Amino acid sequence: MTSVVSGVASVAATHPTWMEIDTEAVAANLAEIRRRARPGVKVIASVKANAYGHGIIPVARALETAGVEMLATGSFSEAKAVRAAGVSTPIVMLAGSLPEGITELVDAAFMPTVYDRGGAEAAAKAAGSSPAKVFIKVDCGMGRLGVSLADAPGLVDHIASLDGVDVEGIYTHLSFKDAGGMAYARERLDLFYGVLRELRARGHDIPVTQALASSALMVGWQDDCNAICPGHVLYGMPSVVSGLAPLQGFKPVLGAVKSRVIDITNHDDALIGRGAYHGDRKERRTVVVPCGLNDGNRSAVDGETAEVLFKGRRLKVLGGSLEHLVIEVPSDVEIAIGDTVTIVGGAGDRRIDIAEYARWQGGTSIACMLSLSARMPVIPRDREQSD
Repeated sequence: MTSVVSGVASVAATHPTWMEIDTEAVAANLAEIRRRARPGVKVIASVKANAYGHGIIPVARALETAGVEMLATGSFSEAKAVRAAGVSTPIVMLAGSLPEGITELVDAAFMPTVYDRGGAEAAAKAAGSSPAKVFIKVDCGMGRLGVSLADAPGLVDHIASLDGVDVEGIYTHLSFKDAGGMAYARERLDLFYGVLRELRARGHDIPVTQALASSALMVGWQDDCNAICPGHVLYGMPSVVSGLAPLQGFKPVLGAVKSRVIDITNHDDALIGRGAYHGDRKERRTVVVPCGLNDGNRSAVDGETAEVLFKGRRLKVLGGSLEHLVIEVPSDVEIAIGDTVTIVGGAGDRRIDIAEYARWQGGTSIACMLSLSARMPVIPRDREQSD
């Protein structure tokens, strides 16, 4: 679990590399989500995968303060950490579990997702003095997890016949990025809404129904379900291509990834263009910061050149190793041991956003976020704070 610290001064001097997030942006994005949704719709905030790499504890705290109705994650350890941090917002467990694992989820007062009779019966068996609450996931065509559209009504009928378990919610998930995916999602969602009508006709009154998520919100969809489950947009990250819908109104939660200089070396000119980190070096001086592969930072792929920001200037990255990043520094730049360089984020009037950083590494923004935040302290900061 990523450690959460209160400020830059709390970052260990032995390994001074950290991530900063903007918790005010979390609240602002939740407000934008509510503005786009129908009035009265509940928000089930997706904080899975360490809050999309932003640090689940500070994000969960910010969401609870902002009044979110529910949180959703697939990780039992993350859910327990949220509770240990004092967050009491109800938690839906998105990922599937073995039947024997559902006992732990119910004992911890989390709401497990079930999609077959075995999971439902395990929840009923684990219930104490009050019924266990479960969510049912329906697979509408994504092909990942869930009871089929055809079998969903029968599963709900079966759960209704069990003592010790109540269906608190029913949901589906159909993500899309482009126009083709959007058309398919629209078609399949209509089938899910048909299942909801069938369940009502059978006398089932399920408290929470949810189908729409980030992509649907971005393109302006609304439906008659009483909940939505946003992920990407909650963190100011696009979930669809820019041509389908712009990311207007949402703020990036990632503030910056930073590290401090631990070494400065003036090299012999004879080494320029030779080997190792000298192979692509043009300047005599290099600095080292402790942000390597172990911190989730990889070297640039062939054909790309990574950079960092320092005092409003872009400095070339010569290469990375397991624990270090080597940076070339021009002679007219004043830099000292302990100075801070920005790996992702803004410095002066320049900025390296996570998408550019991910391109250098040949990856995706979300994959890079998960890699970085899993390995370094996360500092929740508001926009009034500075270094």
